[in-house]
Amino acid sequence: MPQYPGTITLLRTTEGWVAKFSGKAGEEVERLFGSDTLPTAFTTQADAKRVQAEIKRQWPICYVRVEDGRRR
Repeated sequence: MPQYPGTITLLRTTEGWVAKFSGKAGEEVERLFGSDTLPTAFTTQADAKRVQAEIKRQWPICYVRVEDGRRR
């Protein structure tokens, strides 16, 4: 697996998709915004694969994974 500066875990919440950053990316996001978790522009109706693809396009050096709690 390639070395990434961090991982972005996408979570579907009742208010829409959020991105939780970890690793070096998480440290930088927390420093800038005071939290390692940020809302995305995607609503709850957005398909997980589409959300993952778009976030990966925007953050190509991070590993992007989906944790969709609605599937459990």
